Amino acid sequence: MKVKSLVLALAGLFANQAYAQPIAQLDFERSSEGIEINYGDITSIGQSNQYPISGNYSLQVNAQSHFEIQRTFAINQTFSQSTPFKVSYDIKLPELAHAQYAQNLYFYTSFLIEFDDGSQMVVYNSDGHIVPPQADSIHSFDFKTTLPKGKKITNVTAQWSTHLLEEMPVIFDNIEASLGENKGEASTAITHLTIDGSSDSAIQTELDRYFTGNPSVVNHHTDNGQYAIQVNADESGRHKLKFNKTSGLFMAHSTHNYLATYVTLHNPSNEPRTITFSGRTDFTKELSGAANTIANYNTLVLAPNERKLVPLMLDFSDDYYTALITSIAFDIEASGVILIENIDMYSAATEVEGAAYQVRNDYESGNVEFTTRYPDQVSISLNQDTPLYGEQSLEMAISPWRQASYSYFFPWSYDAYATQIHTMLDLNVTEAEYGEPLQICTDVYYRGGELESFCETRTLGKGSFQVDEIYPLDDNKQLYRFLVRVRSFSNASATVNVDNFSLKYWNSIK
Repeated sequence: MKVKSLVLALAGLFANQAYAQPIAQLDFERSSEGIEINYGDITSIGQSNQYPISGNYSLQVNAQSHFEIQRTFAINQTFSQSTPFKVSYDIKLPELAHAQYAQNLYFYTSFLIEFDDGSQMVVYNSDGHIVPPQADSIHSFDFKTTLPKGKKITNVTAQWSTHLLEEMPVIFDNIEASLGENKGEASTAITHLTIDGSSDSAIQTELDRYFTGNPSVVNHHTDNGQYAIQVNADESGRHKLKFNKTSGLFMAHSTHNYLATYVTLHNPSNEPRTITFSGRTDFTKELSGAANTIANYNTLVLAPNERKLVPLMLDFSDDYYTALITSIAFDIEASGVILIENIDMYSAATEVEGAAYQVRNDYESGNVEFTTRYPDQVSISLNQDTPLYGEQSLEMAISPWRQASYSYFFPWSYDAYATQIHTMLDLNVTEAEYGEPLQICTDVYYRGGELESFCETRTLGKGSFQVDEIYPLDDNKQLYRFLVRVRSFSNASATVNVDNFSLKYWNSIK
């Protein structure tokens, strides 16, 4: 996870440049940078120097209750592979800690994806980013989705929403949008319905097995065969087809990035058809619990005798740990009879297959992986008063220029090589000085004495952020040691709560 307010050390910077293609970087020093109001009780919005996060100006939104703002980013590309899209941003609520209702606020991000044929897909995720009532704090978040391949995308609009319990200012800054790299899409085709030339009775059997509604098989020449699925009116008069699966789920990967469903829809009539197409999956994030993701089309129209390819992307997790997928569903409903000429569904895991887990935090059981060489200047304890997740997190009180670290030495008898390493941890910085660096480093030592160090440095003082980075390694060098450090890199002390810590790497066979 690259957060705009993190300053990457040189090695980490080069790694991220190879992965991320910046689309836009908004700092609000000159204008409000194209931010628009989508809806809500906003009394004013614009560039302001009253509570700047960084630089001299930030975007200030004064609102009374529920609101949503948005920013559109031009894409104008057709991707040959499904492609990650990510938006990072910093946020501050300067009056929340002193408000009448001083409690956690949740900020939600959604994406509106616009295609060149006029159709639009909206992607939601149940996870909200938490802003606690912590005085003088700045919080850095990001959110991502997957853009489908094979269909030209004109724009992606990021939408941010929350519900205030009373009127107060909300400050945004350092908004950055970027395209990622699909590092070898490892997709698994999922066959629920084979529309080919075998027999209409075989297709009808599959329809009855997986779908509800009133579909029928019709002999209809398509590019993929001689049959199609006709969506007819059901007993209530609705032309609706529903797929829903809650048991015996078909996923082949141990960890999933997304589920892609591509359908080819055809309007065989002489009248236009309006269509809604939506999908949902419920799943469990191994480190943070239950979640769901939803995608839907609200403006899908088929002209008379028009065919249209419609992709639906459901992203499972942005922390790479999907422990369990409990249900998957999608619905198609039309204003009249339509044909489904093809259904192509697959799951994909692009970066996580084959990883060897070195450590996963288990603070709920009282395990502590971090130690320090300076016990009189660095205290490490389990915090039950203000945990990030669950019942307790790990708290570190760090003196200036001191650190707490997790260390692992590879046995001499074990010849270990790796292509990349992934570090993840959530941090809530409860005490720090604005502008004084707090550093999180992943150090990789090789047998020959070489060292690669990937560091990220936060300078925004109190607040929260997440490190979620994959760093490339030299797989020709034998591994000796892993070291993850949380360090005060200045003359200022810092107090940090840590949760969701994990470290894993990808073996290279020599």
